[in-house]
Amino acid sequence: MAMFHLLDESLEEFLRTAVPLPPREIDISFAAPDKDWAAKVSRPTINLYLWDVRRNLADGELGMVEVRDADGRLSRRPPLPRVDCRYLVTAWTADVRDEHSLLGAVLVELLRHSELERRYLKGAYQDIEPVPSIEIGAGDGRDNSDFWSALGGQFKPGLDVTVTATVDATLLTPAGPPVDRLIITTNTTTGDGAADART
Repeated sequence: MAMFHLLDESLEEFLRTAVPLPPREIDISFAAPDKDWAAKVSRPTINLYLWDVRRNLADGELGMVEVRDADGRLSRRPPLPRVDCRYLVTAWTADVRDEHSLLGAVLVELLRHSELERRYLKGAYQDIEPVPSIEIGAGDGRDNSDFWSALGGQFKPGLDVTVTATVDATLLTPAGPPVDRLIITTNTTTGDGAADART
């Protein structure tokens, strides 16, 4: 779905700017951090793996909200649905101290920001309200070793980051081709009984 791609790009822009994570020094990947992927890592890398998506019901979707169109006209519509996108954020380097340092730098910036500011948003997300929010998951006492076992990868410390994003299907759906011809068929008939069609 296009929204996930745009959300990934927005998160990458945020981390590269805020931490910062220079492209010449650190890679950012959204691939599943399994054994095959880990074997190909050659530079310090931050991995953001989107592993769970579900509708957010906590914010509520009742009532009406006021919105303005491009001409400034005010209208009302039901609130747009929001979804929780859960990312596992891990750091990958050759040295464990560098790994912890890199993951810690990312953690600090994620804790400092409760939302993705509009300047980091890509594509259609620049026009969607409200902007995506960011939350670091709290410990719930469950062991995440099963998660890594399922991936067949190396057990690593990671951040459970939830990005709650608004979904506006009208902005995220590509437009069809422009209409350049319209055919209208009426129920009237001419004197010879043929249907009258106009273009």
